[in-house]
Amino acid sequence: MTAARPTPVRVFEPLGKSPLLHRLDAEDSDLAVLLAATADPEPATVRALLSITAMPAADRVARALDDRTDLPLTSLALLVAHRPDVKRATGALRGRLFPDAAAPGTCHTFARTVAALAHQPASVDDAYLSGERFRESAAAADPAVLGELLAPLLDADTLSDPAETGLIALLDARASRAPTAQVDLAATAALTRARRHRVRAGLIARREQTVRDLAHHTAGLTLAAELWFDAITTAADTPAQASQALAMTEDAADTLASGGDFGCAWPAVRSRWQQVTAARTTRTHPSGWEEAWQAAEATDDGARWDDTQRALVTGYDLLVEHVRTTWPRADVPPTPDECWAADLTGRMLLHIVADHLTGHQTHSPLPHYDDRLLIAFVHGLAKNRRDSIPADLHVTGLIAAIKAARSKAALLARAVPADLGIVVPMRAETQRLTRVLNGDNALTAKVAQLGWLLAAHPDARADLLLVDESTDSASARAAAEAIQADHPQIRVTIAARPDRGSAKGGAVLWGLAELIGAGRTILAYTDLDLTYPLDQLGLHIAALDQPTVGAVIGSRRRPDSHGYYPSAGPAPTSLLYQRAVRDLLQLDTTDPQAGFKAFPVAALRAALPLVTDQSLAFDSDLLAAIGRSEYTVAEVGIAALHQYVEGPRGTPRDYDAMLNAVHRQALRHGLDPDLRRTPTWDRIRHAGSLAAAAAERPTTTLLMPSTPR
Repeated sequence: MTAARPTPVRVFEPLGKSPLLHRLDAEDSDLAVLLAATADPEPATVRALLSITAMPAADRVARALDDRTDLPLTSLALLVAHRPDVKRATGALRGRLFPDAAAPGTCHTFARTVAALAHQPASVDDAYLSGERFRESAAAADPAVLGELLAPLLDADTLSDPAETGLIALLDARASRAPTAQVDLAATAALTRARRHRVRAGLIARREQTVRDLAHHTAGLTLAAELWFDAITTAADTPAQASQALAMTEDAADTLASGGDFGCAWPAVRSRWQQVTAARTTRTHPSGWEEAWQAAEATDDGARWDDTQRALVTGYDLLVEHVRTTWPRADVPPTPDECWAADLTGRMLLHIVADHLTGHQTHSPLPHYDDRLLIAFVHGLAKNRRDSIPADLHVTGLIAAIKAARSKAALLARAVPADLGIVVPMRAETQRLTRVLNGDNALTAKVAQLGWLLAAHPDARADLLLVDESTDSASARAAAEAIQADHPQIRVTIAARPDRGSAKGGAVLWGLAELIGAGRTILAYTDLDLTYPLDQLGLHIAALDQPTVGAVIGSRRRPDSHGYYPSAGPAPTSLLYQRAVRDLLQLDTTDPQAGFKAFPVAALRAALPLVTDQSLAFDSDLLAAIGRSEYTVAEVGIAALHQYVEGPRGTPRDYDAMLNAVHRQALRHGLDPDLRRTPTWDRIRHAGSLAAAAAERPTTTLLMPSTPR
């Protein structure tokens, strides 16, 4: 049996797109005339028919259209505009414009002029526009019909000079009529819009030059200048404002060089100008960027780098040179946190690289590539260069600079300045708060990281609240001695709150509640050590700006994270713990225990009353409460300044005790074991511990087909 052949599908295009109307041969003239006489007279079809210019076909088409009595108003106007010699259509258009044929001012010339103004403004007779006959006809014409005929002009963003002249003449001629008709209001709006667009066009044409001029005073950093220019272009709503904005852009470089101000009344523009000024005043440390940029022009084999790649290569070379010259023969090389956070020169160099990656003469790689690709590029560059740098410090430093750059770019682009409250819990932290050789103490380094970030938005503010929960308050006293100077955008507060029943969780939860009471709108917490750089907090803030996000985790385990784990990834016990937390609390996160999280104030207000756990497992309790409050939990990949070493390091933790706490949290947050399975938790409980469950070898059951007898 032969299968039935499928029926071909026919697609009918609008008549205005017919090949006949665009590729007319001589023998097709009769068919074109037939279409003109019988086809649906929609404007697209009439416009296509009128595009036929070959004689005598064009005349025959025009006559066929003119003979019709069913042309709608727009089609009539199209025909009269393209063929003002047609008589019937001109008469019909005149009749629509002047319903009272006996009234003074009824005029065929006016009908032709209005049609031309809508569709062929260059053909309008300027002499007629200035005459009394035009004024009389404009005053007598039906305003609703005028508005419908002139819709192509009244809805346009721009107007040609003849169209603008015609609309002005029409408004002047109708100025004596009251009340003002809708067509007059629409024409006035169209003229205002066109004038603003024309002046704005001049403003936009100045953009590249203005940004380049400003870059001379900001060491080439251009993102703040670009955002200021965009704000001033958006704020210019009238032609007068656009002219004022153009004058400001022309004087911008001189104003910045002199440290002056414009006295501008537009708040968004003033705020952005402060960012430009901040970019200028913070460029005090010589970086050697220009020399490194010139040296990174090409690869070793002579190929030229793309400018976005070249910026990364320049940063790479600067960081490599810093490590080689600072620790040339160190018996014990520094750790990443010592090299790029505690060490003043290393920290400043990382921030200089980050500044240039944020926006340097439009060569920033950030808008073109995501962090995963950028990290892969850095690893590939290090592999090809074969630089012998201890612990790959240069790789960690450059990736941390990329993260800091994206963090600062996010804060720069934010329309509303950040109002931050950051909790730092402390217990037995005196060693980190004591100044070390060739480096700053942890508090000084954190304030410097946060200050560099906030400089992107001079109106941004932060409260840094250190909470010492130890019984002797030694960390609080050491922190008070460690504060070296006030920062204009950061207030540091130290609280001694002894609590024997807390293990970090109590200090964090109490501190968050205190900062909510102080009116902070974005809350965060992190550890006192320098693993989590505060200059990356802009990544969290950008994620919090998304609707429904109630918590953001600075994850060490995402594909775009770096620095915390060995290349093989987290240990089996860590992965099993994460899976168990996901089972018990339904938290779909990669790193629930990360000590670098941020929250909007509304989400914390809803969640904090639901949190009771003050142990080291408090993080998951808080995240589960966020979820119960109908918010979502997001994650951002961070670059941790951490050097992985085998074996235990840092504060010892009983992960089995923490997991038992998570199980209690799950029961409190609504887990019913009879209704929802928790296979990972069951496996760990059956094995007796996390370590025992992680050490179990997976068993494979092979199903053999039965042998037929």
